[in-house]
Amino acid sequence: MYRLIRIWWVAVLLVVIWPGEKGLVSAGRPDFPVSVVVSKVVEQPIVGTLKTVGTVEPLITTTLSAEIAGLVERFDLHAGEYVEKNKTVICQLRNTSLRISLREAEAMLARARAEAEKLKRGLRPEEVAERRARVKEREALLKKFADDLERAKNLFQKRVISRSDYIQAESNYLAATAQLEQATQQFRLAEQGTRKEDIAAAEAEVQRMQANVDRIREDLRKTTIRSPISGFLVRKYLEVGQWVERGGKVAEIIDLETVLVRVGVNERDIRHLAVGDRAVLTVDAYPEEEFQGKIRYIIPQADPTSRNFPVQIAVQNTP
Repeated sequence: MYRLIRIWWVAVLLVVIWPGEKGLVSAGRPDFPVSVVVSKVVEQPIVGTLKTVGTVEPLITTTLSAEIAGLVERFDLHAGEYVEKNKTVICQLRNTSLRISLREAEAMLARARAEAEKLKRGLRPEEVAERRARVKEREALLKKFADDLERAKNLFQKRVISRSDYIQAESNYLAATAQLEQATQQFRLAEQGTRKEDIAAAEAEVQRMQANVDRIREDLRKTTIRSPISGFLVRKYLEVGQWVERGGKVAEIIDLETVLVRVGVNERDIRHLAVGDRAVLTVDAYPEEEFQGKIRYIIPQADPTSRNFPVQIAVQNTP
């Protein structure tokens, strides 16, 4: 478990190693013999320390935003609760209409796939025979209506039937002619097989339907807002029943696994520091404990007010 933090002042002890220098120290000759122990001159580093104060803050603070507009249906968490990365559901938006749209889109996709597969396979022999028989049927029907029209024409000229009866016979003949043309065209297409252009168009329709399904599924995923990091929920921007626009704030989460300590170091001492140097920290909340950290960043530009260089120290926040 991580320690809870607040923005507090901390005492920081930076442990710095300066390079040493080798050399000999001479003195005036004494007036009497002196016993001397001689040892080899060696170069050793000098460990120095710098004391300063700083502030503690989370290394990572993230503000969750809604990727899609919607009505808040659930928001069960409270400020201060711990959340897990990609597991804890922060907020749930209503998605009933999207789920209905997804079912419709999936049905249309299945139909488009079936049509494309049918075009690729072509018609079965029995289907071709069925279309041939339909042509024969239409031809016979057309011959009948042609005879009926010829008979109606003679009777109309003899004033045996009315004009409306003649017009009806003529309409039946024209309709039978159109039906025969349609049946003949369908039979010829069946004999020739499916054109490549028709298959390409059907496959393009499948891709369009698949893209629509993928889009709805992605929108549906966005209605469940999960935490992108592990940490603590520190602020809620929404409540159940509120409407959130796309990009609207949902919650604020901080990661306390590693905290950041910001300190200022003067121009005289900054040259002795380097990224990776060790730092020892004490805080007001735990006065008897020391926390170990390392310099993470050194900003090479001094603050114009304090004339100190900002230094950031990373500290593992575990007991």
